[in-house]
Amino acid sequence: MVEAGIQFFLEQGSYGLMFAWIIAAGLGLPLPEDVAMISGAILAQRGVTNLWATVAVLSVSVLLGDTILYFIARRIGPAIYERKFIQRVMPPERRTYVEGLIAKYGSLVVFGARHVAGLRGAIFAMCAIHGISYPRFILADAAALAISLPVFMAIGWLFSDSVDRVADNAATFEQYVMLAIGGIVLLIGVVHLVRTGLKRWRERGAAASPKSVEPVATSEDAG
Repeated sequence: MVEAGIQFFLEQGSYGLMFAWIIAAGLGLPLPEDVAMISGAILAQRGVTNLWATVAVLSVSVLLGDTILYFIARRIGPAIYERKFIQRVMPPERRTYVEGLIAKYGSLVVFGARHVAGLRGAIFAMCAIHGISYPRFILADAAALAISLPVFMAIGWLFSDSVDRVADNAATFEQYVMLAIGGIVLLIGVVHLVRTGLKRWRERGAAASPKSVEPVATSEDAG
C-alpha cells in the first residue's frame, strides 16, 4: 500500500492531492497519512513543489481533518459506536481498554494515537466523546505531529531515489514509535504504582503512630 501510494503521488502529486488525501485519511478512509508526508518530501526534493509550502499544506490538512473528526464525534456522541468502522476497529474489549486509558491519561492518549495507524481515527473519536476538550485535543495532536511529520518527510527526502527503501524505513519508524509509546505507557504505569504504594505506606505509618496526649490540668495548675 505504501509503495503503490507513493508511486501514485509521484505521478499525480500536487498540493491539492496532498490536502484531499490527508483530509480523507483523517475522516477514517483507509489512506495512510505517511504516504502523503513521504511523497510530499520527495516531490519537494525533486523540485516539483516547494518544501515549506508542502510542510504548511500537510500540517494544516492534518490538523483540519482531525478537527472535523473531533467535532463530528462530539456531535454524534456514543451513537458513533454503532458505526461499522468503529465496531470493526474497536471491538468491545479494545474499546473498554481505550476508555480506561482515556480516563487515566487524558490527552496523552491523543498524542500516542497520532502514531497508531489504523486506530487513530477511532481513538480520536473516543477522546472527543469522553470529554477531552478541544484545546487539549488539538495541542496534543499538534505536539505529536511535530514529531511524526519531520521524520516521515526526512525519510522521503533522504531516500527519494528508491521507493522500496522509503517504504522500508517508514515501516521501521512506525515500529520504533509503537515500541516507544509502549515503553512510555509502561513507565507511567510503574511511576503510578510506586506513587500509590508510597502514599499508602505513609498513610499506614501515620495511622500507626501514637497520638499525642493532652496534659490533664490539676488543682495546683488551676491555683
